[in-house]
Amino acid sequence: MPYGVYLSAAGAQAQSHRLQQVSNNLANVETPGFKPSETILQARFSELIEQGAVSPGLGGADDIGGGVTIQAEQTQFKVGAIRTTGRETDFAIHDKDSFFVLQRGDQQLLSRAGDFLFDNTGKLVNSGGDLVLGSDGNPIQIDPKKSFQVGPQGRIHQAGASRELMLARPRNLGDLANVGGNLFRPLAEFDLAPSNERNVIAGSLEHSAVSPTGTMMEMIETTRAFEANVQMIKNQDSVMGSLIGRVLKS
Repeated sequence: MPYGVYLSAAGAQAQSHRLQQVSNNLANVETPGFKPSETILQARFSELIEQGAVSPGLGGADDIGGGVTIQAEQTQFKVGAIRTTGRETDFAIHDKDSFFVLQRGDQQLLSRAGDFLFDNTGKLVNSGGDLVLGSDGNPIQIDPKKSFQVGPQGRIHQAGASRELMLARPRNLGDLANVGGNLFRPLAEFDLAPSNERNVIAGSLEHSAVSPTGTMMEMIETTRAFEANVQMIKNQDSVMGSLIGRVLKS
């Protein structure tokens, strides 16, 4: 394969991957607590430099490079807009470091989305049916036949008993793996938010941190970059075809 075609193909593949990531961000513009991801592209050394046969920076043909490589996506943990919903079991965390803790099977998950509700058995769950854990590590449950009150700092009161939402504080945001949507799997142990720093407000919800306008502009930019690389492949293929045709005629 001609080297120029390879470079253009690598660029088209990278932009195609980026387009999928941007499309996923845009699809979650209304998902509560969603954090957008970002594709990291890195210039690739030529094969001889990567193998150690040639040193970089010598100014030769090998310094042209080998296109681009796609690094692991990075999640942007910026806080989305917090808006009042009026639903008493909607919760928003008014700090950037804490997460709600959910239980799915034997796995704990973290999320910034506090769109909770009580099911018909009295268990507090999120919109996907995952159990919401209390600060004691157990799922929050009430008697569905009795009334309850939602107090400040993420506490729920019923018949003299009180339960509070568990708030996790990961020691490093790099320890969180996105498992889809607005959910993250902790890859290391996390701390709990101190009792005097439980800044949870009921009746509010953190919305998606995706900027619709900025993401649409990024999608247009990525689409044009992809199309430019594809056009370069076509141009180089046409040139190669013309050269081969001339050689065969001579």
